[in-house]
Order: sequence, then structure tokens, then C-alpha cells
Amino acid sequence: MMRRLLCLLLTASAALGAQDPALRDTLASAKALWATQGDRDGAAAKFESILGALEPSARALDEGWTRVLCETYNWMAVLDDRTAGKKAQAPKRLESLLELDPDYDIDRTITNPRLQAAFDALRAARFGRVKLSLDPAGGVLTVDGKARRAEPGMHWMAPGAHAAAYARIGFQPQDVKFDVAVKDTRALDFKLARTSSVITVYTSPAGAELLVDGKTRGLSRGQVPTDRSYLADRAGVKPDQLSDGFPIADLAPGKHLLEVRLPCHRTRRLEIPAALTTPFADQELEPVKLEPSRGTLTVQSAVPGGQLILSGLDMGRVPVQDLQVCAQAYDLQVKYPAGSFTQRIEIQEGKALTLTARPKPRLTYAGFEGSDDFAGRERLLGMLGTLGGRLHEVAFFTAAKGESLKDCLARLRSGRETELILWARPAPGRSVQQVELILSTLTGQEERLTVMPLENDPLGSLAARMERQPALREPWAGLTLLDLPGGAYVLEADSAAQKAGVKPGRTLTEAGGRPVATVADFRKALAEATGGTLTVSQGEAPVKLAVVPMPAELPVNAPYLCYPLVLADLRLRYLGAQGDEASLLRLDQALALMHFREYDKALEVLRDARMVSVQGVSQGTLDYYTGFCLLHMGSVYLRDAAQSFNQALKYPQATLFGPGGPLLAPLARQALQDLQP
Repeated sequence: MMRRLLCLLLTASAALGAQDPALRDTLASAKALWATQGDRDGAAAKFESILGALEPSARALDEGWTRVLCETYNWMAVLDDRTAGKKAQAPKRLESLLELDPDYDIDRTITNPRLQAAFDALRAARFGRVKLSLDPAGGVLTVDGKARRAEPGMHWMAPGAHAAAYARIGFQPQDVKFDVAVKDTRALDFKLARTSSVITVYTSPAGAELLVDGKTRGLSRGQVPTDRSYLADRAGVKPDQLSDGFPIADLAPGKHLLEVRLPCHRTRRLEIPAALTTPFADQELEPVKLEPSRGTLTVQSAVPGGQLILSGLDMGRVPVQDLQVCAQAYDLQVKYPAGSFTQRIEIQEGKALTLTARPKPRLTYAGFEGSDDFAGRERLLGMLGTLGGRLHEVAFFTAAKGESLKDCLARLRSGRETELILWARPAPGRSVQQVELILSTLTGQEERLTVMPLENDPLGSLAARMERQPALREPWAGLTLLDLPGGAYVLEADSAAQKAGVKPGRTLTEAGGRPVATVADFRKALAEATGGTLTVSQGEAPVKLAVVPMPAELPVNAPYLCYPLVLADLRLRYLGAQGDEASLLRLDQALALMHFREYDKALEVLRDARMVSVQGVSQGTLDYYTGFCLLHMGSVYLRDAAQSFNQALKYPQATLFGPGGPLLAPLARQALQDLQP
């Protein structure tokens, strides 16, 4: 019953919202035209416009708009009665009023005695009366499924059978069926039995969610009534900042926990003592004032054009500095013209969070080719559709609902809405129990992987390789070591290392406080060095070396890397990069293209790079690989290749692979000798 009454109230609210609020202003204006200016025609025109708007839906109006329409009929009857040509319409206006609501009483201060008598006689002749008693007051009354004013006393009703219901929170609802006869009076008594205490909660601000013992009861709404405005003073707020009372009933005897939650505010937890639930009574808590809870967010990005999205809300362009946001968890996304950055973050109250965003490749799973059925099909398709949950180095998307593989591929390639595309099909020429996964960039570089759908983890290898990021820099302390029977031999030491005391041609015995027997031991100590220094020893007093990150080449044909992803990621990293950093990324892009044997495309990338650095992986390295690509493009480019190798010889300190890699000068000379006829 309570649910039905609530539905009726919601329906009434919807009907109210469906009317134009300006009609109320029109009613006030029409009354003023007649009462203060004597403009009968102007007033009548406005009243007629109200009738035209409300009469077509008169039976569906809620109580408030029904009263507006009834009042309009009353005024029109008064005006018609004063106009000779319309005098006969006045009784019809009163009839329309009574048909709409026989309980509505005309305004007897504006209605002359003759019309009052006609109205009273007409109502007495057509309707009966109901003497209404309500205990307790303040509930919700419906008659024949329509909300009525819950006021005790005498009410006029149409003759015939009726059904009424009366409800109030904390009481057992009551239904009554009754008959009304013309010119008769019928008593209608409602006496509700209490079923629980009712605890009323006021919150500041409104809109807070109220939970009792972990279960939601709804949201506080509205504004505190005028007769309860003193509660706002208790909370230290203005009346328009305090909600209307939110009643909570159906509480079992004993203590309860009340939680009041609102985004951007601290949650309040209050104990409802047992004394408020037994014996049953109406209780009112002190107003609950919620304090704001905010933090600051700073998102830095070297790549232009990023749009910051917090849990679906557009927060503008990055970078953003000290953005005031609610203290809560967010799904943060930065949408770039190419690529996307996503991260789950938690903003804590009064704290500042700073992060650096860079575009990561967008990977879209486009679907499965064909409808061949095979063991494990649904399992594999489900794993493919949720692969993004295992990946942190990409932003994962799937085809639109109902979109075919063909249409998805066409859309992605034409709209450039992604950097990587993944799709699957039965392995060509093999058993249907094998599936081929195709991962490609939009420019066509692809890898193919055959999997067995019923394997323990058919996507494990792909996911692991996609999560493995290549090290594009490595720590460097100025030493080149070589494993010999006697230990880790110092083959070379740069000027800074020699100045610190390292002697080339001798073994290294200790690094980072640990013994060193092999080059691997030294590299481990180097990787674990903190504070930018590493202490080493050659059996004498230890010396301290500076540790700096130096460029390292992207390995080619490494089985642990996913090269379509690596290439897509390098292209995005290049956006916003400058100077030598940009050129190093170009070099690594070229190496990734060499993995796919696309030497012509690699050459285009290399020719777009120029470095200031001349030591380690540097400008000489770029020149060497330029010659290398030209060699693979055919005999017509041999002269150009020779020029590139000669150019590389100008950088004697340039290396391959990394700062401790082989010097490229001997390799360039050998390449030139090989080019001699």
C-alpha cells in the first residue's frame, strides 16, 4: 500500500512539472487586471488562455493545478455574470468547477450572493458529503487513486462507490471502501495503528544519502519548513541551506547506526540510541551538518591537446595546476588527439596529488572472424573481451555493441580512433582448435600468435609481452667491463672514472658494498645504486662514481617484447619530446621498424633526427644505422650508404646498444671495406 501511495505522489509531481509555471503568473496578472484596473476584457483573455492550457488534461492534473483551474472557473463565472452577452455561461462555469472538484469552495469575497446561492444549490443537488476523521494527522490521503488534501472535517464528493486510503510513515496504512449518496452525509474515520518509531533527520546541505545499518533509505531533499526554521540556527546555517525533514521508520528495537553521505563532504556516522526506537514515538534528531571534504589535483603533461576527464566529467585541458576536487576515488582519463592516459586515483581530504600523464596507445579488440564453433570458444572470446583488465600499458577498448568485425576494422582504420587493433580468427590451414591472434598498428606492422583456447592461460604470453616495457635508458658509471677468469676486468674507464681513481686493466672487486666476481654482479649493483652514486673498489681504498642514466638502444627481435605495441608507444612518446630526447625516440622507432624489416620507413624516421650528443648512443649511432638501412634497400643506394658510414666515423666515442656497448667506428670501417669492389 505504501508503495502504491508513493507512486501516486510521484505521478502527481510529474503532472505538476508538466505544466508551465508561467500559468500561475498569468492567473495573478489576470486577477490584478480586473481587481485593480477594471480591465474586464484583458482579464478574461488571460483566464481563457489558462483554460485552454489546462482543460485538455483536467482529469490528470494534480491537486495544485486542479485548484488553479477551479479558481479560474470561479473568476470566469464572475466575469461572465457581469457581461450581458455571456451571463448564461456563468452557471456552466460553476458546473465545470464542481465536476472537477466538488470539494472546492468558491471565493465568496468576489462572488455575488446570487451566484453563491446558485453554486450552493447546484452542489447540494448533485453531491453528498463525507465527514472525515484522521488519526493521526499529517498523513497521505487518496480517494479513488488520486491524492486529496488530508484535512479532517466535511468534504463534498460525487455520489457512488469510492475507495479511500490513508497512510503515514510509522503506522499501518488503512483502506476503506464506502458509498456516497446525494444529499446524504457519510462518516469516514481513519485511525492508524503505530508500527514503529519515526525518526526525522535534517541535513545541511540537502541531497545527502541516509543509510541505516548500512542500508540506504534515500536522499534528503527540499528546504526546512518555515515553522521549523529554528533548526537552521542550531546547525549554524541559513534556512535555505537545511533540508526538509527525512523520516526514517521500520527500525527494530535497539541501537542503530545512521550514516549521512554526500559527495565532496565528510561522511557523518551517528548512533541512534535504543531509547529513540522504544517505546514507539515520533523523534527528531539534531540537524546533521556535513563539512566539505576536498583535495587538490595537479596533472602535468608535456604533450599538448590532452583533455582531462574525471569519472566522466570534463575538467578542461591539461596541464592543470592545483585543481580543487572532491576527496574521493576517480577514474582519471586524459584524452589526447592520439593515445589516451587512464589511471584510478584517490584524492584525500586536504592533500595534494600530482601525477604526470602521457598518452599511451589505445588498443581496440575488434572481434572474432567467422562463427565456427569449437571447444573453448566462449571462454576465449570472454578472455579477449576483458583483456584490458590485465594491461596497464595501453588504454583498452572493444568494438561497439552489435558491430561486426569488418565494420569495426573499417571504422578504426578510417577514423584513426586507435593505435593498435587486435582481432582473432581460426588459424588458417590448421585445426579449428587453434586460434590466430593478430595484433597490428594502423600503419600495418603486425604480429601473429597461435593459441589453444583450452590452454590454462591462452592469452598469458601476449599479456606478458604487452606489459614488458623496453629499457630505453640504463645507469652508467663510466666503466666498460669484461668477464675474464680472474673476475670483472675494467676494459675502459672514462675520464671522470679515472679521475675518481679507477684504473683500466685491473679487475673490479667490490661495488655497492658487495663483492663483484662478474659483469652481471656489477650491473646489479649499478641498477640498485641510490643517490646518484656508486662506491667501487679494485682491492684498494673505495672510490665513489657518479651514476647517470644514459640512452640505450631498443633491442631488435627480443622475444619478450611486443613490437607493434612498442612502436605505437614510441610514436606517442615522441609527441612533445624535444632535442636529443626526441631524436633518441626517433632512433628507437627506426629500430622497431627494422624489426619488421621495413628499412625504407626506418630510413625516413632516421633522416628526421639530429643529435647534439657525440658519446655513447648519439649522432654517430644515427649515421651508422642510416647506412645500415641504405644497405638493405639495394645496390642503387650503396654510394649513399658509404657516405653515412663515413659520417659515422666522425664520432669516435659513439657506441651501439648503450653507453658501454661496442664503439661503432670499427664497425663502420668494416662496412666501408665490405663496400669496396
